[in-house]
Amino acid sequence: MRTLPVYVWRELQLAMTLLDGNSSLREALGVILLWIRDNYKYFTVEPFSTYGIDEFSHIDENLMPVEFSSFLPGDIAHLKKVIFGYQANEAELIARFLRDTMEALVTVETDRQCPRCQSDGMRIFVGKYNGLLAYQCNVCGHSTYSDGSKVGGGELEFVSEKRLRELNMI
Repeated sequence: MRTLPVYVWRELQLAMTLLDGNSSLREALGVILLWIRDNYKYFTVEPFSTYGIDEFSHIDENLMPVEFSSFLPGDIAHLKKVIFGYQANEAELIARFLRDTMEALVTVETDRQCPRCQSDGMRIFVGKYNGLLAYQCNVCGHSTYSDGSKVGGGELEFVSEKRLRELNMI
């Protein structure tokens, strides 16, 4: 398993000290995205590429529905605690945590029930190639398009706040 250089991991930990109880979710997202963009080459390889961390560098955080996400301002303290708890050599755990955190920050959750595992709570995405809304289960990861068709691997992207407003989803 690859590890992050210690100085790269320390950069994020140091940047996290700038966030406090008054920080906005958008500020937290900005700190993480800046760190990913500044250290992009480390995220194009496993395990980070497996979790799509390199892909986050391409999103426009100003267009994302951060204020409507399931991530709450109180979650920033937990985010900091986890980041300070990990060591640079725990790359797999870091990659998974970053993916989950970033998805929670930039997606909106709906109370839709997963057709596979019957769990409540699916995140809203959009199809890269067809523009259809898609729903991804928070529990099992199963995804379906709004028309009921199956989602293939790598077909989803984050949906903008503007698009969600146009569709009356927020």
